[in-house]
Amino acid sequence: MATALIADISDASRRAASHLLERLGYRVATASAAEEALALIAGTMPDLVLADARIETANGGLLPAAIRKLAGGKDICLFHVTADAGAASIRRAMDAGADDYLVKPYDEALLRFKLMQARARGRLDAGRPQLRVVQDNAATGATSWRFGLYGKAV
Repeated sequence: MATALIADISDASRRAASHLLERLGYRVATASAAEEALALIAGTMPDLVLADARIETANGGLLPAAIRKLAGGKDICLFHVTADAGAASIRRAMDAGADDYLVKPYDEALLRFKLMQARARGRLDAGRPQLRVVQDNAATGATSWRFGLYGKAV
């Protein structure tokens, strides 16, 4: 099961995002401060992080930049979440290392679309093993199937 971390100051926003992501099949953890979020990320390495724009680190930096500095932080799919849809806010987040952005209030259809985009770009689920057929005997009427993990027959 894919994991997600929601880092947001607002309890209501954390609950709303948790509800949406759980319905989409994610196991969700939440944090209300940058230090809490960074500790959770270092301990669990989630697949997806939704980071609220209002959360800043102790030195005043943006959370996406701090996440990218963690070991393995470059592999996490990171969405910047903001109520300000202005170009300057979005550009600041992207410069700090966000893969994409979401504007509050959350819209389930848009979230699904952005998750599909992240998967298509290889930013989400990229490190997960994928089963694939390495021998297909269906055409010959045989019933034997062999699946491989990273191309190795099992």
